[in-house]
Amino acid sequence: MEHNNINPADPSRGHDDPRVRDGCVLRHLLTARDRSVFDRNMAMMRALGAGEPVTRVAKRYGVTRQWIHRLRARHGEQGEPGLLPRSRRPRSVHNRTSGEVRALIAQVRERLLAGGWDCGARSIHGVLAERMGRAPSVSTIHRILQDMGLVEAEPRKRPRSSYVRFEAELPNETWQSDFTHWPLADGTDAQIITWLDDHSRMVLLSRATGSVTGELVARTFLECCAEHGTPASTLTDNGGVYTSRLIVGAKGPGAFERILAEHGVRQKNGRPGHPTTQGKIERWHRTLKQWLHARPRARDLAGLQDQLDEFAHAYNRRRHSSLPGISPIEAYHARDKAGPDPQAAATARSECDINRRLRENRHARRSTARRPTVHDPNLNTDPERSTVTRNGTVNYHCLGKSWQLYIGNQYAGIQVETMVIDGNATVIDTGTGEIIHERPFDTNNHYQRKTTNTTTKRRQHINRHAGHM
Repeated sequence: MEHNNINPADPSRGHDDPRVRDGCVLRHLLTARDRSVFDRNMAMMRALGAGEPVTRVAKRYGVTRQWIHRLRARHGEQGEPGLLPRSRRPRSVHNRTSGEVRALIAQVRERLLAGGWDCGARSIHGVLAERMGRAPSVSTIHRILQDMGLVEAEPRKRPRSSYVRFEAELPNETWQSDFTHWPLADGTDAQIITWLDDHSRMVLLSRATGSVTGELVARTFLECCAEHGTPASTLTDNGGVYTSRLIVGAKGPGAFERILAEHGVRQKNGRPGHPTTQGKIERWHRTLKQWLHARPRARDLAGLQDQLDEFAHAYNRRRHSSLPGISPIEAYHARDKAGPDPQAAATARSECDINRRLRENRHARRSTARRPTVHDPNLNTDPERSTVTRNGTVNYHCLGKSWQLYIGNQYAGIQVETMVIDGNATVIDTGTGEIIHERPFDTNNHYQRKTTNTTTKRRQHINRHAGHM
């Protein structure tokens, strides 16, 4: 940097001054402050001219003796103009940024912008620090960019100081995951799922796919575990592929939740409507899309995956603005890794085994609970009227017992007449006289399941009775 920058010339330092004419100061052109200083200096010079000692004059006007001698020398050389107040602005600023450095800052910003990378003051500072060793501060770079008109004002953006920062203490202590959308060259919508280490911001995996499912989330998580070890916890949003706790009617935990329980990994989810909780992965998406936008769109998922691999490799090895001058991969390998709770993993696996055995036992009981079918072809019973329930069953009483015949919930609410004729359970719609169900009557099971579809017959109720009298 240059240290010989000279300030603009001061009119009181030997240059033409409109306040001075023919060696005399024009007091009416002076400001009130300058006039007060000039009059005080003139009074001190008159006191010295009258033979008053320097020490007494300095004490009276509250200045040093050295200043009295300096002022008298200036008055002797320049006359009245030498008594005018002078600017306190320094002749040179030793740490002023040189034109070469300012031009370099603009050049680095242009190169970062063309490459699709962040081109703010922090990113430029990291590049200059690698190139120069000692770079201007971030605030200086930001001020230079403002002077050049290269800073886009974002008045609606929350200030950085308003956010509550949190960061995992160790690598693998928390992994963040989310997915985003990106179009292919033909307009097809692709999705990108990413796993990110919270402590180091290192990208563990970034995968292009046509659709993100719970099985894909579980599979990519296991791939990361195989390569980087199992984390102590995960942090995601409340998407259905990550958690089923907000899904109405969900039948237990999803595939990803079961895997986390089996490995003893604690699952953490941000509050709905608060994406800043997963701020690191959200900021990664912005950086990724900015980089992809600077390149031609991929023709297929394989081409998009190649771009993701290239970007993740470069991202993990460049300085990160939130890290102390190091890259994400350096931060990830700088400390020991955290891991899951082995006791919690053993307990979860035990619970999974118990639940699996209970499900198997229930299934075995269901398969053997139904008694063998008994059909009496000579059985005939009296008709009974009832209403089909909303579950599609008909309640029928005969042989001193209560029976349930399932005919289908499409008949729910209609009035029917039920009877057994020649061993066949027959259900007739009393409104139309139509036989809506007919099947062999099982005298060994109280619940008659609909196993086969019977042919619908259009017969009148009176004719049906006449044939069996």
